[in-house]
Amino acid sequence: MTREEAQLELDATTLRPQDASPEARAMAESDPALGAWLEKRTAFDEDVAEAFAASIPAGLRESILQAAKKPAKRPVRWMLPTLISAAAAVVLGWFMLWPVSGEMPSWQAESLAAVTKVEYGVTRVDHLSRDFEAIKKLLVADQSPTPVRLPGTVGGMPVLACKRIQVAGRVASIICFEIQPGKEAHLVVMDNNALVSAPPQMQPQFQTSKNWHMASWSDGTQSFLLATTADEAALKKLFGLA
Repeated sequence: MTREEAQLELDATTLRPQDASPEARAMAESDPALGAWLEKRTAFDEDVAEAFAASIPAGLRESILQAAKKPAKRPVRWMLPTLISAAAAVVLGWFMLWPVSGEMPSWQAESLAAVTKVEYGVTRVDHLSRDFEAIKKLLVADQSPTPVRLPGTVGGMPVLACKRIQVAGRVASIICFEIQPGKEAHLVVMDNNALVSAPPQMQPQFQTSKNWHMASWSDGTQSFLLATTADEAALKKLFGLA
């Protein structure tokens, strides 16, 4: 088995490692680089699975099992497919909204995953405040990164909330702004020391995935990802580009 074959097999079984062949697992244990990749990939897939699980209504599994045990009366016969369809619709809907791509650098994928869960209420923010200076103080108190400098009018948007997260094995922050009425923009801030595929200094890179528009850049020792479901023109306007 080649390293590439082992990686392909391990990639397909991150959530069921027992399904991977002993040879592939042994290669991951003996190859430090492959082992580190598998650890990061598994953590990412577990985050996605957790987001899917959080989207399924509480008690749905129990309702389906109970319905399956009942006599095949007409109401139950109709209810069971309905419940299964509802569960499938929830998972499919979340899949359609999930913007993270395997082609993204790991730090960007992890950042966007965290932002998406905040946007759709899968995870809660830590603090609410309409005062940017208060948000910064809360982040400092949480020992979370605080932006030293922000380009254009990024820091001039009305602020809403903040949250401490982990990205690429380091502490990071999410700061939630209102970019348009009813539309949020989420800024991820982190230290870029030894950050693989860190964005360029001061020059924002723009990217689109599903219905998300993103800008990433670095400034000194900090790297940033700003993501929003508002239109791309609204995002670029913050940088004086639209």
